[in-house]
Amino acid sequence: MFPYLFKIGFFELRIYSLMYIIGLLLTIYFSRRKAAKLGIKSEEMENFILFTFLFSLIGARIYYVLFRWDYYGGSFFEMIAIWHGGLAIHGGLIAGFIAAIGFCLYKKISPFKMGDIIFPWLLLSQGLGRFGNFANGEAHGVPTLTPPSIIFRGENVFPEFWAQVLKTAGLNNNPESVSRLKEIAAQSPDGLAVAFMDKVYYIKEYFPWGISFTNKFGAAAWRDFGTLPVHPTFFYEMFLNFIGFVVLFIMWRKDSNIGTGRIVGGYLIAYGIIRAAVTFFRADDLMLGMLRAPHLVSILMVLAGIGFIINGHFRAKKL
Repeated sequence: MFPYLFKIGFFELRIYSLMYIIGLLLTIYFSRRKAAKLGIKSEEMENFILFTFLFSLIGARIYYVLFRWDYYGGSFFEMIAIWHGGLAIHGGLIAGFIAAIGFCLYKKISPFKMGDIIFPWLLLSQGLGRFGNFANGEAHGVPTLTPPSIIFRGENVFPEFWAQVLKTAGLNNNPESVSRLKEIAAQSPDGLAVAFMDKVYYIKEYFPWGISFTNKFGAAAWRDFGTLPVHPTFFYEMFLNFIGFVVLFIMWRKDSNIGTGRIVGGYLIAYGIIRAAVTFFRADDLMLGMLRAPHLVSILMVLAGIGFIINGHFRAKKL
């Protein structure tokens, strides 16, 4: 984990920011080419992308800050310090959709056509962004010592379970103390037995591919779990996003799909499923009570995506 490529005085080129810049440039380049081929002015496509990107960035940050108001409420600087990480993709999508529709209505162009052109590249950019999360040591998963039956639950009981784990192990909730858990669990062949919700769970290494972080850069993963190996959820989502991009790109290459809304629908379904799956492993997800907010939003995304696909079937007959 190394959050920046280089640092000169107060300026630092952070990998997180660089990944999104690369994604934005790729989106502009390939979308302009596609737009020109379909008779849309390249400049208009570029303005559309920049306009929606700006509002998406603002929406993603506002969404994240509102759900983490207990942390950001006392510091305006931290609210705007997006280079430290902390963007909620669902907030970005909501703001981006609103901005895109507003732009298309003002310019009197088809939002279906514009959306179908850019959405594959949006998913690719999100995949690149997850590498930035890895560099920052954020958007991480729960420790790989966590039993699968705790991970794969509809309601998120991990915070309560983790508190019981630390209590049973006699550890304090700070990075240095938590880091000793793996050593303690290894003292028994079956792992550390933890009684929780009328059942006994065992803390041991369930997944051998966890990633550990140190305190060198004060990563969120280290603050949460010390040097314990955690699920690399940033990589889970990155690879799934890349797979989703390949599928959407195949659709994107056929000009007959542009303007139907099929690609927009495919994106909503693909990312809704991807985010819902990865969310089970996330340790820092935004919550609505005991439920994970991404699960609720992902359900809406999939339903909307199905609607776009069905509507696209009828639109294709008219184009």
